[in-house]
Amino acid sequence: MPNMFLAAVLALILAACATADGAAPKPNQDPAMMMGAHHGPHIISVKSNGDFGQTLRQLQSAVDRRGFKTFAVIDHAKGASSIGADLRPTTLIIFGDPKGGTPLMQAEQRLGLRLPLKMLVFEGADGDVHVAYPDMAHLFHEYGVSRLDGPLGKIESALAAISAEAVAN
Repeated sequence: MPNMFLAAVLALILAACATADGAAPKPNQDPAMMMGAHHGPHIISVKSNGDFGQTLRQLQSAVDRRGFKTFAVIDHAKGASSIGADLRPTTLIIFGDPKGGTPLMQAEQRLGLRLPLKMLVFEGADGDVHVAYPDMAHLFHEYGVSRLDGPLGKIESALAAISAEAVAN
């Protein structure tokens, strides 16, 4: 009897795998939205020359200096601690400028899922500190937004400059 159970479970798993790879999108799913499903995340990560606290302070200063509004600072390690779990230092900064984000969402409203901008400061298992953020060119491509090359370049330049400032010693 156990062999029949295992065979049935294996058959279900194989059937699910066979249809997941080659299945056409369901009618209510946008194929462009599924593009990232089979690929890893498109994240830019820059190693810091400083410790976690210094990198986080420098990131916040770099965001403020450019006139962005910080909407939220999320301390994931503190959240983990609140449930009795350990997490290396990990803090997310959510920031932006409605003057820049609104036209992007007017062009493609679904970008509201990804805006405002976000940057993560985290300490890896090896003790190295990194600043990570989404690859905006891929994000624009993922949403089919090709007609906004000017704003894309400005965002990419700003994120690169902010991260460079954050990781400098």
